[in-house]
Amino acid sequence: MASTEQQASKITFFCTGVMADRYPDLIKLIAQDGHEIACHGNFHDNIFGMSPKEVYSSLQEAKEKLSRISQTEVRGFRAPRFSIDKYDFERLEAISKIFEYDSSLHFSDIAEFTKWREQCPVEVRELPVPVQTIFSPKFKVKTGGSYLKLFPVYLVKKAIHKSIDNGITPIIYLHPYDIFYDYDLLLNWSELKGVSSRGYWYVRQAQWTAAFNWDQKRKLQNIFSEFNSLGRLDNYRLDT
Repeated sequence: MASTEQQASKITFFCTGVMADRYPDLIKLIAQDGHEIACHGNFHDNIFGMSPKEVYSSLQEAKEKLSRISQTEVRGFRAPRFSIDKYDFERLEAISKIFEYDSSLHFSDIAEFTKWREQCPVEVRELPVPVQTIFSPKFKVKTGGSYLKLFPVYLVKKAIHKSIDNGITPIIYLHPYDIFYDYDLLLNWSELKGVSSRGYWYVRQAQWTAAFNWDQKRKLQNIFSEFNSLGRLDNYRLDT
C-alpha cells in the first residue's frame, strides 16, 4: 500500500478507446495530473463475446489511441463488466500480448490465486479485484461498484478486512456515474426506443446514475480513514 500522501492522491483511470476519441482533452488532463491511464476496452464490449483475434485487434487499437493522446505508456487493462473467465486462457493470452498487467479477475484468497497461477499457461501479471463471502456462501461482496453503492459501508469494509486477511490486496473501484447524484446522465424513455427490454434498462440506469450516489463520498471517507490508499494500480503488489 502507498506510504506517502503523493502516492495516495493518484489513482488509475480505466478508459475506453471511444472516450479517447470523444474527449481527448480529458484524457490528457488526467495524465498530466499524474494519474495512470489504463485501458477499459475500445467500445466497452464484453470480452467473452469476441474471438481472441478480435480481442487483440480491438485492444491494440484502444491502447494506441490512449497512449498517443495521454502521451504515457498504457500498461494495464480491465475487461468491461469483468467479462472474462479466469480459465479463458486464449483471451487472457491476447490481453497479455498488449498489456503489462490485467485487473479483470476475482479471487477470494491467496491460495485460490496461487492455484490458478500454477494452472495458467499465460505470462500475465494479474491484479485481481477480490470477492468475499460475507455471512453466507451465497452472499458475495466486491470492494466497489454497485456493492459500495447499495450496501452499508461496514459490509464493504468487512470484505476489505477479509481480503487482507486472505492475502489479497483489496481494490476499490468506481464508475463515473457512481459519484453523481442526479439524473443528468439518465437516458429518457424516448431515447431508449428500440432497445430491447427498455423497461429493464431504464430501471437499471436509474440504479447506476442515482441510487445512493449521494452517500458515496461519505463511504469513501469512512473507508480511507481506516485504510491507506495504494494509489495507482501500477504501484500494486499482490501479497504473496
